[in-house]
Amino acid sequence: MAVVMFAAGCSAQAAQISVRPTVTPITVVLATTDIPAPPEDVSPAPTSSPPTATPVLTTPPAELTPTSIPLSTRQQILAEVWTTVNKNYLYADFRGLNWAAVREEFELSVAQARSDEEFYRLLGTMIQQLNDNHSRLLAPSAAKKEDVLSSGRDEQVGIGVIALPLPDSLLIQHVFPDSPAERAGLRARDRIVAVDGVFYTQADIQGPEGSKVRLTVVRPGEEIRDMVITRRLVEGQITPETRILPGRVGYLEVTTLWVNDMADLAAASLDTMTQDGPLNGLIIDLRRNPGGWRKVLTELLTHFVRGRVGDFFSRQGDAPLEIDGNNAPDLRGVPLVVLIDGGTASYAELLAGILQYEAGAIIIGTPSAGNTETIYAYDLTGGARLWVAQEGFRLRNGQNLEGVGVQPDRTLTQDWTRYSEDQDPWILEGLRIIREGLGEKK
Repeated sequence: MAVVMFAAGCSAQAAQISVRPTVTPITVVLATTDIPAPPEDVSPAPTSSPPTATPVLTTPPAELTPTSIPLSTRQQILAEVWTTVNKNYLYADFRGLNWAAVREEFELSVAQARSDEEFYRLLGTMIQQLNDNHSRLLAPSAAKKEDVLSSGRDEQVGIGVIALPLPDSLLIQHVFPDSPAERAGLRARDRIVAVDGVFYTQADIQGPEGSKVRLTVVRPGEEIRDMVITRRLVEGQITPETRILPGRVGYLEVTTLWVNDMADLAAASLDTMTQDGPLNGLIIDLRRNPGGWRKVLTELLTHFVRGRVGDFFSRQGDAPLEIDGNNAPDLRGVPLVVLIDGGTASYAELLAGILQYEAGAIIIGTPSAGNTETIYAYDLTGGARLWVAQEGFRLRNGQNLEGVGVQPDRTLTQDWTRYSEDQDPWILEGLRIIREGLGEKK
């Protein structure tokens, strides 16, 4: 069984260690590197997972196949899951849940599972009994997809976009260079409302190489239109989006912290923006950011703060979060505005909250998800992955954001996904606040 850790939402650079639960040897992958691990052999992981906040494309449900996992292996995996949670779960009392009784309840049904899909579904249901919105179980195929996300590189046979599922559409967040989507003129903020003439959840924008797909696309301020795109193999990297706004105000959009080198990519972007002189302000866009790796969080913070900014806590005790790096550029003292919404989760929430409290950042938008418990990912026998909530976090003033979220200084309710980047009312409000602040200083 292997373990991976993520903090609040997601996290991204892993270290490997060996863990030996009472059931079977475990290899552990940790999301955090600089903070001591709460469990004996494991380091902390992000508090939240990358599910809905991370782009997910619809795929037809797989047909059930007879189980290929022997009964003895199923029993072993069940024991790994139960023992790992029993030893490491953040709440020693399981918040009133009888965890031993839960194991007894699922033992028979797990043994009688008629397919591998049903087996993993039952284990997932077992973890859902914790009811913490953090802990979860991924089947082997889902765990592999998660690894691809952490690499920051996506390889797909499709049109070459990262898209976020919304209730009425797929919101395009990234268009990979030299992809069919880019050649067709698609760009960020476009919304796919139908695929091959049906609602987007009933079809898939991915498909065989060389096949064609008809997309119905809505762009802010323009008429709805159809386009036919030929799918092909696309490789791309998720990167920050940056630009200089009027008045030398920088704009940095970070859609995920799950990408291992996202902090390095952001640092390079910030360096580019400051090459022609200091910025008069910076807007950091964390909307729909599901969180990620602790290493990414801490390295991003080095541009803005120093010293102890809060504490992680677990059943094993407290561990301070110290920011002591000196990553360039040093933007301490630069007026900051941070954009958040209900999709801002995990370490993205900690990033916003720490900048608000420690760096005086003005937070704009709606309250964040309040999903900040650090989760550890344990890779189980057979390739499945278990995420367990193992740590909480308090800001330096003692505030715990779990269940509360980061509260904006300026609440905005306009649906920003319906606006172009140039007309986005949240970004425009950030510009106004920075300009007014500079005017007051003069």
